[in-house]
Amino acid sequence: MKSDYFECPFCGSHGPLMLMGADRFPVLKNLQVIGAGRRAARCPICASTDKERLVYAFLNYMERLNSKTDISILHIAPENNLQRWLETISNKYIAGDAFLQNQEFAGNVRYVDICHTDFSNLEFDYVICNHVICDIKDASVALNEIYRILKYGGMAIVQVPITKISKTVEYPEVKTKEDRETAYGYGYHERIYNNKEYKKLLMSAGFQVKVCNISDRFNTMGLNSHEDLYICRKWTYETE
Repeated sequence: MKSDYFECPFCGSHGPLMLMGADRFPVLKNLQVIGAGRRAARCPICASTDKERLVYAFLNYMERLNSKTDISILHIAPENNLQRWLETISNKYIAGDAFLQNQEFAGNVRYVDICHTDFSNLEFDYVICNHVICDIKDASVALNEIYRILKYGGMAIVQVPITKISKTVEYPEVKTKEDRETAYGYGYHERIYNNKEYKKLLMSAGFQVKVCNISDRFNTMGLNSHEDLYICRKWTYETE
């Protein structure tokens, strides 16, 4: 964050930000993983994080969701503050998660396995799936499913932790929580993506992908100045 001043867009509180993230796994520091690890990123009042404020800044101020009507939104692994906001702007909002047990959510959340959903083709204008793809063994299955349920012209935001100094890190022999912590920094991750390889993966699912960084534009929101947005759009028509 280039500005020392922080004002939370969700609760209006003023800094300083609280520390969050693990610092006991050297891989995150060694690979300079963006969007993971120990960092000043959590609002001290509402507990919003840098990753959810990034999505909010884009959708609210650049995509201008508040000005749109009759939009359908699927939100996977919903962040609390983002969920509360999205529920106010869409009457076709669905929050879903594949692991409902032992979790507390801000609102209603239904069981959704993003690899195999029961939604129809072309059902949603927006799919938000923040820091989830990195947890899925076969990421292509999830991305193909997101593409299927998006309307033509629809948008998906599918952020993941990123390294720009290494190829994608993935070890087929890593299977236990303890081994994943050592290999990837988190016990539920399946890999650490390289930025260029991740963009290619998104494109292979059919998305038109735009990579942008908006931290300068919203430099009081406590965004991670190194984190790029991967904006995935579905073509407005099929050529087949």
